[in-house]
Amino acid sequence: MAVQTENKRVVLGITGSIAAYKAPEIARLLTGRGYEVRVVMTEAAQEFVTPLTMQTVTGNPVMTSFWDDSPEEIGHIAWADWADTVVVAPASADFIAKANAGFADSPLLALILATKAPVLVAPAMNVNMLQHTTTQDNMAGLKERGVRFVEPEEGELACGWQGAGRMAAPWEIFYHTMRIISEGDFVGKKILIGTGPTREPIDPVRFLSNRSSGKMGVALAREAFRRGADVTVVHGPVRVRVPRAIQTVGVTTAQEMHEAMLSLAYPEEGQGPDVVIMTAAVSDYKPKVPAETKLKKSEAMTSIEVVPNPDILSDLGSRRSESNSPCLVGFAVETGELEDLLTEAAGKLERKNADMIVGNFAEEAFELDTNRVWLVDKHGRRDEVATSFKSRVAQKILSRVLKL
Repeated sequence: MAVQTENKRVVLGITGSIAAYKAPEIARLLTGRGYEVRVVMTEAAQEFVTPLTMQTVTGNPVMTSFWDDSPEEIGHIAWADWADTVVVAPASADFIAKANAGFADSPLLALILATKAPVLVAPAMNVNMLQHTTTQDNMAGLKERGVRFVEPEEGELACGWQGAGRMAAPWEIFYHTMRIISEGDFVGKKILIGTGPTREPIDPVRFLSNRSSGKMGVALAREAFRRGADVTVVHGPVRVRVPRAIQTVGVTTAQEMHEAMLSLAYPEEGQGPDVVIMTAAVSDYKPKVPAETKLKKSEAMTSIEVVPNPDILSDLGSRRSESNSPCLVGFAVETGELEDLLTEAAGKLERKNADMIVGNFAEEAFELDTNRVWLVDKHGRRDEVATSFKSRVAQKILSRVLKL
């Protein structure tokens, strides 16, 4: 399946930090998306990773000196004009201090002064250096001038210390880069997403559940984040890998998911979300009385008495205001014929008071990285989104949400 590509241009700046070894992976992720990447390295950065490595990964020359300029152009000025965004990863304390003071004694610092493109900085340093008031003041000064930061992670540092200061993961920087240069059509919007399965305990070691992986909801969360939204994800017991700026709420049972989704969709204080998307595969039933201890095989349990779980999508729809806010999107999964799926989606649209139902087949969705869906909305449209990666399907879903 073809890799999704975008005609975007990124200047990747690398400074003197042991975290520079992650820079080739950042460049690889960006070029894999179809971005054209040019690299500018400080003198200290070249002690950790070679210009040849970065040139090989990006397929472009690497700028390391003012004195490499050709007579036809001044390199750091030309690249500053060329860039759609400038990403500095890793950014050392020295670089941050000089950038805040307006120094231009390296091609990277001069480029930062010359560019009109948005700048993203990923700090990497010892925890004490990061927490020092001078570093914090320098970071605050850059933020006041519009520079954005991917905050460092906590953990074991190269110096042996424990704490904040480790550069954010390459994929995290990658998503923040995409967010900066996206169309931004969801900026200022809040999106709440429910995803994954739920588990209903039979006894302390057994449960009723389903095959949902949560991948569709994760794809929607990443895509909404990329396009500028403020995103919250309520997820069942599955691994959810999303940018740290996305708030995540983990739950296990349908009742827990019901309480989390309703409280976040309709908060007692503050503004609720603009869009609620319920992709979760919620267990319809739960054991009436879960056993307090493990049921033994010798007890020969042949049936389980069950009771219905709350209908989360229906309860979300019933509480919407007269203005039909928030926009509500649900999912329907079937295993039969297409006409059965479309009929169920249309019926669910009416019963749940939703704006759109996304229909899909279990065998084409569960536990897969791809999906094929049909978008059935309140205006009577029924559009198929052909089989593709769930990230692309998420794009189509969110673009339709904008029209709703």
